[in-house]
Amino acid sequence: MKCIDAIEGTVKTILNHMHALSIEDHLDDTEYVRNVRAVIEATYQFIVNNPEIVEAPQLLKDVLYGYSRRLWLSGQQPPPPPAPVEQTGTAAEEEEYQTYYYDYLYHRGIYPR
Repeated sequence: MKCIDAIEGTVKTILNHMHALSIEDHLDDTEYVRNVRAVIEATYQFIVNNPEIVEAPQLLKDVLYGYSRRLWLSGQQPPPPPAPVEQTGTAAEEEEYQTYYYDYLYHRGIYPR
């Protein structure tokens, strides 16, 4: 196994555990995404400071970011409505908004209220 695979696998496992805990504990979105960013940024810093491990640190960072966002989106399935109501948006629009929301939190740290 290559070092890059071990690092990627370890960080993905950490992200999986963080995601499970955030769902279990109903963690605030901002806090969760900021913690995810801290893990990804720390991993990136480590591999940048140790260039012999990974040749393309930005690639690993992008892979981890994409993985964390897909994980986030998988946990954003809204519960079914209790009674039939008129829907104002489609599932695709909701996913697009959740993707935007995650990206905004990740890059800016807080979502305007």
